[in-house]
Amino acid sequence: MNALGGSSTSQSGAEAIEYFRRSAELGYAPAEVALGYFYETGKFTAKEPGLALSWYRKAAQQGDPLAGWLAGRVIYAGLAAPRDLNEAGNLFASSAQDGNPFAQYLLGKVKLERQQYSQAADWMRKAAEQGLPQAQLQLALLLRDGQGVPQDKAQAYVWMLLSSRAGTHALNSDLQSLEADLGTNEVEHLKSKAEELEGSATRALDAHGCTGWPGELAEIPTPPPPDLQKFCR
Repeated sequence: MNALGGSSTSQSGAEAIEYFRRSAELGYAPAEVALGYFYETGKFTAKEPGLALSWYRKAAQQGDPLAGWLAGRVIYAGLAAPRDLNEAGNLFASSAQDGNPFAQYLLGKVKLERQQYSQAADWMRKAAEQGLPQAQLQLALLLRDGQGVPQDKAQAYVWMLLSSRAGTHALNSDLQSLEADLGTNEVEHLKSKAEELEGSATRALDAHGCTGWPGELAEIPTPPPPDLQKFCR
């Protein structure tokens, strides 16, 4: 880590990768995850998604809670062939059951793709309640359209409003459409409910420092860099 982010005299990306490799080859799961990150992103080395997946899998097999969803997302995003939704779903599930909101959200995405809307809604709700904006939006859309859950435009509006406040999606037209359906009085009441929910739907990972990297709130979140990974377990 010192070679990765130390002073100008000690900093060396190549040395950092070599140190991580030595540790990973000894079976240390956090080093396996870090090495997977470098091969996935191509930082300080050539991009090799297949090799990244291999290191993520090794860490996931040791029960590393971060490795499960990182391995799953490489498969789900089609970065390494084959794109096997069964394996991706199983990898997401291992982390989702431990309460990881990114894994819960991505498992929900797998369920959506399989048109298993009820299960998708369950996992999206778990991640939404942990404050993940992508999951809040997906839950809102399911509630609005009545997919997997009874149609509830009021709840859809609340979750969509929370997601929009994260600034990750341009939802003005969707919110305006729901406002037209709900009416002014109901909308004002729901805005108050959204403020109340915002206090409880917080991201536990944020509190530990697992936040703040580019792509964190993308539709398919990117992996956290090594200096943040210890906060994401």
